Amino acid sequence: MGAYKPRTSPYAFQGHGQACLPYVFELAGKYGMRVIAMEILHESHMDEIREVLEKTGHPTGVMLQIGTRNTQNFELLKAVGRQTEFPVLLKRGFGITLEESLNAAEYLASEGNTKVVFGLRGMKTNLGDPHRNFVDFAQVPTVKRLTRMPVCIDPSHSVGSRDAGPDGIPDVFHATAEGVVAGANMVLVDFHPDPATALVDGPQALLLKELPWFLEDVRLARETYEERVLLAAAQGVAE
Repeated sequence: MGAYKPRTSPYAFQGHGQACLPYVFELAGKYGMRVIAMEILHESHMDEIREVLEKTGHPTGVMLQIGTRNTQNFELLKAVGRQTEFPVLLKRGFGITLEESLNAAEYLASEGNTKVVFGLRGMKTNLGDPHRNFVDFAQVPTVKRLTRMPVCIDPSHSVGSRDAGPDGIPDVFHATAEGVVAGANMVLVDFHPDPATALVDGPQALLLKELPWFLEDVRLARETYEERVLLAAAQGVAE
């Protein structure tokens, strides 16, 4: 979730900001959840998060998110890197190269924060049609080879819809499986009780009743990855 929402249109919903943080943190603590994607847009947002966590008694843990639009906001990257209390989910920039996005992660690490998860979220290009973005999950092993960062995939923003194929499996499920079979460490996916009334990203949100199905599908994909790792290890022994 995110209290601060960067939007392409100035008239789109911008998030509830600091006002929503108390009940978000308290509810997360009540149900034993962690706030994994608290996107921030400015250094002052970290101060607001710290203030509300203190006032609410630190009921939950928070991972900051640097969104795709801020991947080259270098002053924000340096500010987030200077603190180490919050880990960071850094989303790949959707219009820049992979190397440039990895350099953004280096900004965080060079300032002292090495608790960084790298998020693949699709590239903005018409070549990705009919999906919202061109799915870049084939680069999961590339990022893991070039860095020591865990890799997160964001199939919701990559696909951008609830559409399903002739097999009845939603495209979001297929994209998720692609990333998990390639070795992704984390999945960030949108669910909503009523996507039609969602203030943000409703068309791509899965239904809450689909969560058990989704988790079982992820389990199958993860088992396939683990079997692939064993197969690769066996080939190494044979050689």
